[in-house]
Amino acid sequence: ILDDMRDGRFDAAFLAVGAHIAKRAYIPAGEAAHMLDAVSVLRSMEGEDKPMLGRRVVVYGGGNTALDVARTAKRMGAEPIIVYRRTRDKMPAHDFEVEEALAEGVLIKWLSTIRNMDDSGTLTVEKMELDEKGFPQPTGEVETLEADSLVLALGQDVDLSLLNGVPGLEIKDGTVQVAANMMTGHAGIFAGGDMVPTERTVTVAVGHGKKAARNIDAW
Repeated sequence: ILDDMRDGRFDAAFLAVGAHIAKRAYIPAGEAAHMLDAVSVLRSMEGEDKPMLGRRVVVYGGGNTALDVARTAKRMGAEPIIVYRRTRDKMPAHDFEVEEALAEGVLIKWLSTIRNMDDSGTLTVEKMELDEKGFPQPTGEVETLEADSLVLALGQDVDLSLLNGVPGLEIKDGTVQVAANMMTGHAGIFAGGDMVPTERTVTVAVGHGKKAARNIDAW
């Protein structure tokens, strides 16, 4: 980014990279196991070649993206099951999304986590229980689920590689810290949207763009 600013003789830059990298979880799986990430599944829905999910689809996660994938799979004729490691009141997805998914026939396994997936598509699912602080803890009690595909919907990360070597930037928990005027710790570099600590919605990102534009102009 510093090279681009110098070469173009820019006084300010606004970074709006977004969170496009699917978070991964270490789930031991056989070579023939069919594991996909939710963002890729939803993106491929727009093309000619729809993803081959099969009839039995397990979605691992509890956000709006997990609900989107499960509801999309249901409309494609699949029988989706969402596996989520906490309780409904801890689920980050919007409540109306959960209500509509349940109404459409999506099954949700609460307090469950996926241990592994073998070549035949059998998932080992461990039941969890909440401790006194409300965090899920393993119980050792397991069951199996048959799945043609496992879709991981565990959230998304931001690719911050373009910021390597920029002095003054503070990166915490995968996001760039900004001041009230949307400027980072490096003078002239502003940032917004998914790459700063905020609720990750289109509405918030658009608002950040407008706010940053005014602050860049003032700066």
